[in-house]
Amino acid sequence: MNDNLDCERYWDETSVEYQQVTRISLDDFHYGPLLPGESKVKALPPITKGMKCLEIGSGAGQNSIYLASLGAECLATDISGEQLKHGEELAKGLGLKLSTRRAGLDEINKEEFGTFDFIHTTWAMPFAQDQQKVIQNCAAMLNPGGHLLITTGHPIFAGEWIVLDEFEEGLFLSNYFEPPGEVRFTKDEENFVRTEQFPISTYTNWILDSGLQLTKMLELEPIQLPILSEQEIVEQTPYDSPVWRDMYKQIKNVPFVVTYIAKK
Repeated sequence: MNDNLDCERYWDETSVEYQQVTRISLDDFHYGPLLPGESKVKALPPITKGMKCLEIGSGAGQNSIYLASLGAECLATDISGEQLKHGEELAKGLGLKLSTRRAGLDEINKEEFGTFDFIHTTWAMPFAQDQQKVIQNCAAMLNPGGHLLITTGHPIFAGEWIVLDEFEEGLFLSNYFEPPGEVRFTKDEENFVRTEQFPISTYTNWILDSGLQLTKMLELEPIQLPILSEQEIVEQTPYDSPVWRDMYKQIKNVPFVVTYIAKK
């Protein structure tokens, strides 16, 4: 389990570097590294003018900024004030309104935040202390007919990559039902944050038990990086960085993330 203070320190410390080295488009909704965006996937609910949207674990809120460009009223929440500050500057530069509020994933609740038509999060849930409770809270915050979208770490990818021979490598996962987490340290290495993955059936049942109807699940394949020009890469994926390009050999064979879309 994560301590919120450690998580805040980690993301405040890494915010500037993360935003500098990662290309996150403001013209498309991203689902994960080197994956096609919403312009190709077309899995979001219809985004209408005045639609109330909440992003939790938003980082700088690039997905919220994209939705705001479509006319939605967007609130981006994150545990890092530095991340939110960057998002506010991005939105201001585009002349868009983006509301922000510093809050950890486990702090989101109906009493303090109200209700929304669309709640979404992209690869933030693994940092929550109680992911099932976060799902329950989000379900309670949805208006009738509203949608919840969660993109989170795929449990298979939590395994360890090993070299099989000089031409091939594979994935070793000792226990699918208890996938190993990832530990990230703050710069002084005195504090750390930990991610936690869960089997797909666990997540599916958490969503169903919260009273929502699961309408779609995505295990997206990445773009064909080796055969594309740099311009084509920029056009086809809204989320990219040198780190992810180095991992292309892995994520082209095993999904890095899984997306759940549910309706109230």
